[in-house]
Amino acid sequence: MIGIIGGTGNTGSCVVSSLKSKNADFVCLARDPSAAKEKLGEDVSIVKADINDAASIETGLSGCTKLFLLSGHNPSMAQQEISVIETAESVGVKHIVKLSGGDAIVQENTPAMIGRAHWEIEQALKSSNMDWTILRPAFFMQNLLNTAPMVLGQAKIMMPIIADVKIAMIDVRDTGDVAASVLTEDGHSKKTYFLGGYDYTLNDFSDKISDELGNQIPFIEIPIENAVAAMKERGMPDWLIDHQVTLMKLVSSGVAAGANANIENISGHKARSLANFVKDHINIFKG
Repeated sequence: MIGIIGGTGNTGSCVVSSLKSKNADFVCLARDPSAAKEKLGEDVSIVKADINDAASIETGLSGCTKLFLLSGHNPSMAQQEISVIETAESVGVKHIVKLSGGDAIVQENTPAMIGRAHWEIEQALKSSNMDWTILRPAFFMQNLLNTAPMVLGQAKIMMPIIADVKIAMIDVRDTGDVAASVLTEDGHSKKTYFLGGYDYTLNDFSDKISDELGNQIPFIEIPIENAVAAMKERGMPDWLIDHQVTLMKLVSSGVAAGANANIENISGHKARSLANFVKDHINIFKG
């Protein structure tokens, strides 16, 4: 039996969908089972559990030998996931597949709290007596959906990232397929996979959107200070602003490039392209 923590989010729901397609035996641990059923489907087994309540995690993982671990970004993420790792080992889980961050952000001394948290969690997992697999996805294409209001309202895309810098991009659906394969196949123990997809630029994204809409949608690089001001205006907490700023600076430096074949090698199909992603989501940019 496979346990799933984080199954209702963008990535987790893709893991669930892929496991369903494989007819895998799994259960989702969710704080609100009714809401989870509504999102994931009535045919998905769901038990009530809260990542902040070790006893509920212990009950929810009863009978599970594998676990997919993903929690939302927050200041307590390291504490939460390390507690889950300890609980999982105590109830007999043999293998944990952790969704982490990209190679560039997951560092012991990164300025971003979330990157440091992922690093701490990875170290705790490696120090356990369980098998483990760490997935480090690159820049999610789904992050680009946040530009839809700009495209609709101003017919342009603005971000504090260099327009022609290469960025390894990945569709969360591919992350889900890779995770499902790792959870249902042998040969992935004690391995860390960077999921690079393909290298694209934000000018490439602008071109794909322009082609689909039949209207020129330029990409405009803005100062990082403008982005920070906008995030503060929206009420984002300082730790999340620091995380976003660190990510944007890293991406602009070029270290977020690094396409590879891990998606195809593990999932059995080629990574989804940026062109396919834009086609699949173009209605969001049409309003």
